[in-house]
Amino acid sequence: MYTCGNRKVIPNMPDLILRKIFDQYDYPVLCKMERVCKRWMNIISAKFRKEIHEVSIERLGSMFPQAHQCVPFRRLSISCPSDSHDFLAGVFRRSRLSFMKMTTDLNFLAGIDQIHVTKDNGRRYFSNVEDLWLLIIHPDDEVTQRFLNIEGTLFSELQQLTLQVHVDPRHYKNVGEIVKSFILRYPKSNINLELHAEKSMHILNQISVLPSLPLYKIKLICTDFDQPQLRLDQLYAVMREQNIQAKNITMRDWSLFADGTTPVSYNPLDTFRISSCSIETVDNLVRSLQMTASQSTQPEGVPPAKKKKVVKKKKETEVVTEEGLVSKPKKKIVKKIVKKKKPVAFIKKLEVAGQCTLHGLTFLQQKAHTELERRLTTVIPELDVDCSEIYYCW
Repeated sequence: MYTCGNRKVIPNMPDLILRKIFDQYDYPVLCKMERVCKRWMNIISAKFRKEIHEVSIERLGSMFPQAHQCVPFRRLSISCPSDSHDFLAGVFRRSRLSFMKMTTDLNFLAGIDQIHVTKDNGRRYFSNVEDLWLLIIHPDDEVTQRFLNIEGTLFSELQQLTLQVHVDPRHYKNVGEIVKSFILRYPKSNINLELHAEKSMHILNQISVLPSLPLYKIKLICTDFDQPQLRLDQLYAVMREQNIQAKNITMRDWSLFADGTTPVSYNPLDTFRISSCSIETVDNLVRSLQMTASQSTQPEGVPPAKKKKVVKKKKETEVVTEEGLVSKPKKKIVKKIVKKKKPVAFIKKLEVAGQCTLHGLTFLQQKAHTELERRLTTVIPELDVDCSEIYYCW
């Protein structure tokens, strides 16, 4: 302990000075310094609550537990083996109630009861988390059942939910049950769904067992280097059959086939994004997008509202004066001009990005996307086409 004469310096330092000193140390060192005394523990705990609002937990491939704090983003990144229960218990003791955003995997949530967390019986484990990014890999029957048994005690109210599913043909049904539990528990949340698979057949089979749900975004990502074919007409059919509506659709690393006679979506789209894909026939894609745009935004079975004509009858009144009955002067009738509302586009934006191959336009080389833009804006004038992020390798 540093001394000045007979006085001890550090115990008499103001909290402001101690906080300035603690700012110079990283997360692992601060976790050790909080054990010095109760005063230091309170100051460091308050510092963590203020600076850590997001946690990322990665438990794949880590040999020993470690934590890294990114102060500008208020993020704590954790990598640890799956059995690091004591390490995670210490992290949650310090910052659990300050977490507002979480990135983790399904196995961690399913085994959360193995980690010692001090909380009241009625409280959730992560009651303040509003944004969850959940990785789902190989959800076998045991893990799925453990998660379904405990999911009601995890979060209070999720506003943003992203499910990244690595599709496994053995676990189609389990993924459907997990997605269904989230929909029933948090019906008001914005849901993003990412499906990663080697073949389009696995993607379509997984979608076919999902419950009916509204999605903010669905992203279909191919993990095979050879870019297998994904038929947009088959995707349209299975999403329509399951009543899965997405405002934004993203395709990445596929060989896309459009038949030219089927729309790409049966519900209105904000954005249809094609990223690093091979488009087999540009003409058919243009026709399918044209069919999509020609659909009505009016719900099926609901006829468009008819405008009622209002006819006002002119009443002529008479006034009694000394000269007799005199008719009242007519009032001027002012007609209101009502501007018609611009119809809502069924598909608002098309984005083509990454290393894309446009078959049928490859002879134009690096100007292929400009021809695609010209064709689309000719047949769909209201469509916003953005090819600013496309690039070529020839």
